[in-house]
Amino acid sequence: MCGIAGVWRKRNPIDANDLSDVIRMMQALVHRGPDDRDSWSNNRLALGHRRLTIIDPSPAAREPMLTASGQGVLVYNGEVYNYRSLRETLQAQGVVFRTVSDAEVVLEALHHWGPEKAVPLFDGMFSFAYFDARNNALWLARDRLGIKPMSVADMPERILFASEDKAILACNGFPRDIDSREMTLRLAWQSRDSSYSLFDRIERLPPAGLWKITDGGIEKRRFWHVLDVLETARITGDGSSDAEHMATLEALLKDSVGLHCIADTNVATACSSGVDSGLITALAKPFRPEIHGYVVDPQLGRSEAEDAERTGRHVGVPLRRVPVDRDRFFELWPRVIWHLESDGWHASHVGLLALAEQCRADGVKVLLTGEGADELFGGYPLQALSMKKWRSWSWPRRLLHSKRSLDRRFEQQRRAPYKLSVGGHSQMERSMVLRALSPELNFLQTEIFDRLEPVTPPADRAFLGSCLYDLYSHLQDILHRHDRLSMAASVELRVPFLENRLIDFAIHLPRWHKYRDKTGKWLLRKVAQKHIPRQNVQARKIGFEMSSEFSAGTETLLRGGFLRDAMKWPTASVEDLIQLARREEPSRLRLVGMELFLRLHAGGETTGTLTEALHAAARDRS
Repeated sequence: MCGIAGVWRKRNPIDANDLSDVIRMMQALVHRGPDDRDSWSNNRLALGHRRLTIIDPSPAAREPMLTASGQGVLVYNGEVYNYRSLRETLQAQGVVFRTVSDAEVVLEALHHWGPEKAVPLFDGMFSFAYFDARNNALWLARDRLGIKPMSVADMPERILFASEDKAILACNGFPRDIDSREMTLRLAWQSRDSSYSLFDRIERLPPAGLWKITDGGIEKRRFWHVLDVLETARITGDGSSDAEHMATLEALLKDSVGLHCIADTNVATACSSGVDSGLITALAKPFRPEIHGYVVDPQLGRSEAEDAERTGRHVGVPLRRVPVDRDRFFELWPRVIWHLESDGWHASHVGLLALAEQCRADGVKVLLTGEGADELFGGYPLQALSMKKWRSWSWPRRLLHSKRSLDRRFEQQRRAPYKLSVGGHSQMERSMVLRALSPELNFLQTEIFDRLEPVTPPADRAFLGSCLYDLYSHLQDILHRHDRLSMAASVELRVPFLENRLIDFAIHLPRWHKYRDKTGKWLLRKVAQKHIPRQNVQARKIGFEMSSEFSAGTETLLRGGFLRDAMKWPTASVEDLIQLARREEPSRLRLVGMELFLRLHAGGETTGTLTEALHAAARDRS
């Protein structure tokens, strides 16, 4: 896991200012790669790399990495877990390797097969910049679901790219303007973090982005999308028994966890009281007998530490509690926002950073977690609630309506098919939302629903569509959060559920294997019952909660702050918003989080001064 940075000159050669900017970018990314660094340049391109050594820690695996001919150059962030099998294929075709690293396999695959053929073969999480001197083309890419990040700024004379926005902001003279539309969209609760920056002039590669940069400009492509690979005939024609699907899922999970345990360093797990991380912890034990887990232990409100330890005892994996009190919360909250480059809208973000910092203090560089299971296997209650919108088409309810009325209602409802679909009450409301908010996300809801047309009844179609849509909405925020906050502590967070074969298996499961007997993740729970305590498997999903008391009182920071001026709110409205934030924790976290973001990036304040401001606000409240 690493940090990458680069400058591509459109016309003039690379100069001393470009090289200095690469150094600045690398320094801004030191948390992503504290173990090593290096750079490379030619007349057109300058590359920098910060290295966190996970696989093959030898100096020979240092990046930027060049082919033996010097015609291919790579800077790479992430892990391609099937690198050993790809290496064997390349060796059979005559490629000679100098290291045992996955980075060299990625480089040689790109150079030998070409990016368009090689990238779809990569099974893992990655972003990279690859330069092919044979045709003077620079390729930027990101894994299929966007686990690893890439930011880009297309300027008049050059293109800047890096693992995080803050590296581009570090370039000499780069403007630090905030994009007011992006700020508004986040306040409107749109899922934006993974693919969109809050900074003007910076964009982010989308999931599965594969961009080719030449003298002709940037050619933007994608190498994978669920709409491109979804085969509805596999869903409607599924004839496998429960036992067959259970056996397949268990085998896929074991294979994936085994691949994710490959590392020349310590590996641990983030083990909550839930099914997903508990199952990953249990399956990792045979591959890493020495493995231990971590659980966040909030000192206010409810803690899941005791329930998580039940799983740990059951599978023979000791768990270490990571306590978070209010002082620690106020210390970490501004730092969370600094690393997220966003508003830090959920209190659990602080818990994740605390956990990652404890890992690093204990010498752990790799952390396995259970993210992605809810999206792939139907674990969110809102996915099930999407089915209720379509009850009128179920038997015998459809007998109560005429075919004409059902057809008219269907056409209206397909435009907002899921529980969380925006603008679901009227076509006028829907049109207003699409015009003003995120058309690329909100149109996608209907595109997915339409793609699932052969699936019946409509309630099943809506449930499966909701799961697929979550891959591009809710999951994107989660993956962004996990990358930024784990790497803030120089820890690589791995997500075994998001392995290529598991993704393919899950998106083609019928509804009844995901949701049955009023139970989400039905099939996954059946597998989990063989490995973790039944009490934890059967528990109601609650998510990672942190008490609203952690942030209570901080809403007064909105008074006289930067957010008021940025949004051009009148003073009276600010007081109303403060009262709203006092009553509602989600509003408080969004609004205060955005205020902290603006104070950091527009006001030049430090995380330390913002911690003091949070304490002062809390004291005034009491």
